[in-house]
Amino acid sequence: MAVGSMTSFIVTTSLLTDLNILNSELGRLATSISMITDACGWCVTTIISNVTRALSVTVYDRLFSSLVVMGYYGIAFFVLRPFILRIVARTPKGEPMRDSDFLAIVSIVLAIGFFGEYIGQHAGFGTFMFGLSLPEGPPLGTILVQKLDTIASALLLPIFCTVSGLDTDVFLVIGKKSSVIVQMVIGFGYIAKFTATILPSLYFNLPFAEALSLALIMSCRGIMEMAIFSSWRDIGVVNKQSFTLLIINMVIVTGLATPIISYLYDPSKRYRTNSARTILSSGDNIDLRILVCIHNEDNVAALVNLLETSNPMRGSPISVFALQLTELVGRTSAVLAPHHQRNKMTSNSTHSERIVNAFKYLEQRNRGSILVQHFTATSPYASMHDDICTLALDKRTDIVIVPFHKIWTVNGKIEASFSQIRSVNQNVMNKAPCSIGVLIDRGHHKGSHPSVVSGRTLYRIAMLYLGGADDREALAYSKRMANHENVSLTVVLFNKVDIEITRNEIGKGIVYKEVTVNDGSGTTSVICELEDDFDLFVVGKHHEPKSPLTAGLIEWSEYPELGIIGDMLAAPEFRFSVLVVQQQPLVDGLMHSPKLPKLADNSTSI
Repeated sequence: MAVGSMTSFIVTTSLLTDLNILNSELGRLATSISMITDACGWCVTTIISNVTRALSVTVYDRLFSSLVVMGYYGIAFFVLRPFILRIVARTPKGEPMRDSDFLAIVSIVLAIGFFGEYIGQHAGFGTFMFGLSLPEGPPLGTILVQKLDTIASALLLPIFCTVSGLDTDVFLVIGKKSSVIVQMVIGFGYIAKFTATILPSLYFNLPFAEALSLALIMSCRGIMEMAIFSSWRDIGVVNKQSFTLLIINMVIVTGLATPIISYLYDPSKRYRTNSARTILSSGDNIDLRILVCIHNEDNVAALVNLLETSNPMRGSPISVFALQLTELVGRTSAVLAPHHQRNKMTSNSTHSERIVNAFKYLEQRNRGSILVQHFTATSPYASMHDDICTLALDKRTDIVIVPFHKIWTVNGKIEASFSQIRSVNQNVMNKAPCSIGVLIDRGHHKGSHPSVVSGRTLYRIAMLYLGGADDREALAYSKRMANHENVSLTVVLFNKVDIEITRNEIGKGIVYKEVTVNDGSGTTSVICELEDDFDLFVVGKHHEPKSPLTAGLIEWSEYPELGIIGDMLAAPEFRFSVLVVQQQPLVDGLMHSPKLPKLADNSTSI
């Protein structure tokens, strides 16, 4: 029965990572449960083993053994831990740890495990408790992953699994009455764990599919359980027949549970809503709520300028939720928390503080019209979109702004391209509970980064209107920007698409230009003619797939997540910045199309 109660924290987080649900609500719950049960299991095992050993010796030996154990943990926590913390502290922030320091730390950990075994403590427990006391993440966690992950995962782990598999003998469990009894004991353990998980979950109103998924997650086993089974076999706790049954049950249960969990639990279901969260639906004089995503400091200048351009005013304020996104490296559990809480848990916050200070300055400069809240998310790239969508849903944002995955140099060449960030953007555009904007920053191509704050020149924006829900959303955002005193907006209407609706939507002081083209080549020519006249182009993602305005362009699409026109504007030949807007994604097969506002036609035609 003790077998069925096992829940390894490492195995659970690895399973959640493989399923891409580590930072989902269910994933965080499963992580917390496994952390508590794993710690309790290790503590109980240690206490029982020490008590059992103490009862078999004299009183003097018991006292001596207790003093040795206390001294062992005292030296580990009060001598070696401060020494390692001093090594970590002297590593320059943002720099990798020196190899000599890394070797010293690894030697200390190996010594703790060795002496733990020598005095009767399990080597895994001593090093596990010591690891809990050390700081997570960079630089220590990062270098441990870089130096040890490959050899451990690609070499040692397969060898261990192979050896354990060779030690099993299926013929020992076929047709044996004793194997039936052992199987019943193992089966009752799994059933007890499954029942003890699903019943409380249902009692606390967790949906049945999620309760079932949680119970299956808690029933899965992995490398830690295999190591324990092997240890039991070596010391004679279980014979080869029982070991074989334990391994077979582990493989079958985990192998069947994994695809069932994937089928039952989809974190994106939480984001699907029938209420429209768009800029169009928010109105002109209502608090605009924007979530901006930051992967690195290169994203900050363009995002801050876009927020300034969005015309924050006391009568029409902007609530900004700045989310710093970092990859999960050097730790096992994902984190989504306000920045001040996350900052207490990390030893390397200089990078984050510079980003926070930039947005604090933005808030101070626009006191009363911009309110900024800072959040930090640490998760795998494969499920990072869950953090973005969760925060967007909880804060009821109207639009999420994500940076494009490529960074350009001043001369127009690609400086860096991050395929993981592109994958995050694609997932956000498919699942976000509100509108989405992808910002392609090329502001530094024109010397100093163009900014509406300086006021020396107008910040020139061109909105390309080809028709459709996304273009109406892009126009609504552009119209808000046009109210800024240092912004000029030109709306380019192609082939009089939705001309009557558009004229009603365009406000006072906005210039629109009507152009007629026959195909995609004509559309490209118009954009090329406008290239040098504007700092920012705004365009919707989706258009009619068979529209003559985009005919012939789809064959050359490199970034389909930007749409046909957005993909063309992302070409390295252009030097202006681009904002590609997508209205709230499909819900039950229907795209939200809020009622269009009826405004007076006070626009100017050229």
